[in-house]
Amino acid sequence: MLINLLGICLVGVLIFMKNFSDVHKFQLFGYYMNQYLDSVGKSKSKWIKPHDTLYFLGVVLVFLVNVWPIKLLGIGFLIVTLFFNRLIIKAYPAKKKCVYTPRVKRMLTTAALLLIAIIGVASFSFSFTYAIISVLLYPLSFIMIVLANTLNKPIENAINNYYYKDAQKCLAKNPNLIVIGITGSYGKTSTKNVLYTMLSKDFNVLMTPESFNTKMGLTRTIREHLKPTHQILIAEMGAKEVGDIKELCEFVSPKYGVITSIGPQHLDTFKTFENIVSTKGELFRYLQPGGVAFVNTDDVNVSNIKLREDVTAVKYSVNDNLELSPDYYIEATTIGNTGSSFTLVQRKTGKKIRLNTKLLGKHNLSNVLAGLSIALTLGVSFERLSVMTGDLRPVEHRLSTRRVNDTYTILDDAFNSNPVGSKMALEVLKQFEGNKKIIITPGMVELGDQFYALNKQFGEHIADACDFVILIGKKQTSPIQDGLAEKHYPEKQIFIAGNIMEGFKKLYEIVSFNDVVLIENDLPDTYNE
Repeated sequence: MLINLLGICLVGVLIFMKNFSDVHKFQLFGYYMNQYLDSVGKSKSKWIKPHDTLYFLGVVLVFLVNVWPIKLLGIGFLIVTLFFNRLIIKAYPAKKKCVYTPRVKRMLTTAALLLIAIIGVASFSFSFTYAIISVLLYPLSFIMIVLANTLNKPIENAINNYYYKDAQKCLAKNPNLIVIGITGSYGKTSTKNVLYTMLSKDFNVLMTPESFNTKMGLTRTIREHLKPTHQILIAEMGAKEVGDIKELCEFVSPKYGVITSIGPQHLDTFKTFENIVSTKGELFRYLQPGGVAFVNTDDVNVSNIKLREDVTAVKYSVNDNLELSPDYYIEATTIGNTGSSFTLVQRKTGKKIRLNTKLLGKHNLSNVLAGLSIALTLGVSFERLSVMTGDLRPVEHRLSTRRVNDTYTILDDAFNSNPVGSKMALEVLKQFEGNKKIIITPGMVELGDQFYALNKQFGEHIADACDFVILIGKKQTSPIQDGLAEKHYPEKQIFIAGNIMEGFKKLYEIVSFNDVVLIENDLPDTYNE
């Protein structure tokens, strides 16, 4: 009886340990249940790991065998499983740690209570029944999180609604606040940071931190940081489903709106490119009456969005594309290792000014130009612009650079790679002075049915820019491998690593003085093979 009780406790602990991992994955998917379950379904091969056979054997020996020495052996197997699980967690730490928010704590508490109830009821039944439940619950531990989330949903909705209403009260206390909404498939976080750095020189500005681009992220920013003295709120707006941007617009009522770009990002959830275009376009459609839409005319999908009659368009372009009559454009662009310089032109007046920035890549100049267009619309003088761009710095992991032990250069573009940004990063890599040009990448994700074609094209671009290629994940990077083969790239200059640690181990073996290493994307743990 005592051995059975010990076995029950060990089974409960082992299943609950897996619940921590399940909640973490759910959080990484932004608490979108459909995406989480889709990911779980795609990773069926990971439900049972090799060492889990010790768990199943332990359950069988403890609950189905009546010889106590054999039962003790089963207890030993369960303890060894516990040891292995702890060892794996320490050996492969998560890149992005689980944040134990009140919601996560409530979910884990509910999951624990459900587990106790199931184990408690099962323990009073036949040993065979308990063994079957223990065997099923272990690989299917995610079911506990699904149930916990379902049971907690009314509570979570009530709590969220309270916070939303409180945030709107905070906004109502600052009726003169100018809200600038920024969305786009790529570039919205970089544009937000550029705009904040510029405008903070002349205005009291608050922006959503990091990637706080959901309704709750905006709510937290407003409730925790908005003060009556703030003149401008820069709100990054993310979307994974149709209607997400509309919901955020109705929440904070932006007067100004910027759509940086529209491309095949998050196709796994949007399903069609038309849905992406429509959803991003919601920002322009739901601006305040008399609002201003800042239109990137270099992106045909953005420039084709129809505006309401009471919304003014301010157009900008980095490609001297004057056919669409941009209000602001740049010319005489120079991009080097340490930054970029360009001439800003105001089409209506013909005014020009030469500006410099430490940002790299033409796509970053588009972000800067969006910021300049907004600054000028807010009344900043032309002469003041050089002060605003002079100390712009790359956002960490978004085409930022650093020198390693004064030996080689890292070009860090690890965050959220996309077709436009990855191509631009390779162009910047080619321009860098150095010996070998090395890339380490797992490729791009969330591209839906374009995953293969766009990653194969990425491989072709890599072949033109790099002297050595380190790919992370054989299955994940197979389209890139095909793109490299299409360009007859030498196989001896390709290394395929099983994980990121193995990839960096190879990098340290081959990197030498004055090499330049491009880190292009760093997938979250949800994509681990």
